[in-house]
Amino acid sequence: MTAAEERVSNISLQRQISGLSSRLDQVAADVAEIKIMLKDIEARVRKLETYEAGSHPLMDNKIDAAWRKLEEHDRRIDNLTNIVAKLDQSNRLMAWLGGILGSTVLIWLVTQILGVVR
Repeated sequence: MTAAEERVSNISLQRQISGLSSRLDQVAADVAEIKIMLKDIEARVRKLETYEAGSHPLMDNKIDAAWRKLEEHDRRIDNLTNIVAKLDQSNRLMAWLGGILGSTVLIWLVTQILGVVR
């Protein structure tokens, strides 16, 4: 190899090295940008986790309150069902007694009318 060939190959090597150097600089800049993005994402996730951790007790309390209300309404419905059953029995008894009393009054009226007719 002559001196000119060495210079040519050295120049081409220098160009390749400078090209690789610029590519590595670009990769380093891209990696730095990715690091910044990851830090931002981590900060957002941490913020969401903090917000979520604060909202869980509130939601749990609201759900518990809703369950207590449902249980209270369930008890009231059971009480109303029992009252309706008792009123149904009372209504049947009153209808039966009313029928007997009505029949008795009707028989008494018939006997009074028959007594007047004779």
